This record gives sequence, structure tokens and C-alpha cells, in this order.
Amino acid sequence: SFGPQPRRRNCCPAARAAMPKKRVVRKENNLKKLIDDEKANEQKLADRKKKREELRSERRAELVEKLQAISEAAPSPVTATGAAGAAGAAGGGDFEMRAAGRAAKQGVLRKIGKDKSKTRANKALLKQAQKQGVIYDVAAAKRLLEGRKPKRQTTPNGRERKRDQKLRKAREKRERKCPTKPKDGDSDDS
Repeated sequence: SFGPQPRRRNCCPAARAAMPKKRVVRKENNLKKLIDDEKANEQKLADRKKKREELRSERRAELVEKLQAISEAAPSPVTATGAAGAAGAAGGGDFEMRAAGRAAKQGVLRKIGKDKSKTRANKALLKQAQKQGVIYDVAAAKRLLEGRKPKRQTTPNGRERKRDQKLRKAREKRERKCPTKPKDGDSDDS
């Protein structure tokens, strides 16, 4: 309280609000630009995904038409299940029943996480279409019809998937318990 008091700068808050610091303005502008860029990128990705899905659905429809034409033209047991199985549509044709012999294979059920509601492609019809030259690759056509991505054999860091590892370890354990003759295709010696 002794002597003259130093002058305080920007004593009123209105003056501070009128002229913010340059670094603050730059930071806010940079943040706004980053947010706008992120929104634009998300929109671009969504448009690209939509366009890709439209193209895929067109290709799927064309393939289904071709497969239905093949199944109607060919007089084989594939025809009845082929059109409805590959197209996933309700066909009006008769379906041939399979023999009632040994229907289910004994062993470990490996159907974890499989959605039964999805359409399944008829492999015999696809092979027939490949012989006629309608499709080039059975696996690619099956992937297009079913709309699934193929499962990776390894994790992104290059290791074996956990489910595959569990199945392999269980198989090795069974082989150690009761050794059998190795099959021709499954020989791990080479």
C-alpha cells in the first residue's frame, strides 16, 4: 500500500475476449481443421464402401443368373439344389434327397462361430460353371456369393491363430496317444 501501484495490463475481461493470443487462435484453427479433415475422410470412406458394395451386389446378381442358367441347362443331380443353393432364393423345383446312409461324420465338431442363416454356395455347380468357362475361380465365386472374407491363416504379427493352435495341439496330442499311419496328404515329414 506504500508508493505507486504498478498498472495492471488488460484489467477488463472484455479487452481479453476481444483479442485472443495468436497461439490460441492458431491452436483452435488447427483443431477445427483436423476435425473437418477427419469428417471428410470418414465421408469419403463411407461413399467408397457404398460404391464397392453396389458393384459387388451387381456382380453377385450376374453370377447368380449365370449359375441358374447352367443349373437349368444341365441334367445332373446338381440342378435342383444348385439354383436354390447358389442363389439363396426360394426355387420352385423339386429337391433331390441324399441317401440316408452315414449322414454325419464322427469326430470333433468344428463349427464355432458359423452363421447358419447365410447363403451357402453349391460347390458342384460352381465346378461345373468353371468347366464351362463361366467363372475362372471357384473360391472367388464362392466368396462373392456368400459375401464373406476369407479367414487369415496368421495373426497380423505373423503368428498362428489361437483357434488353429488349439486344434493343432489337440491333434498332436491325439496322435501321440494313439499313433496311426499318416495319410498321404497330411505327412508332416517333408
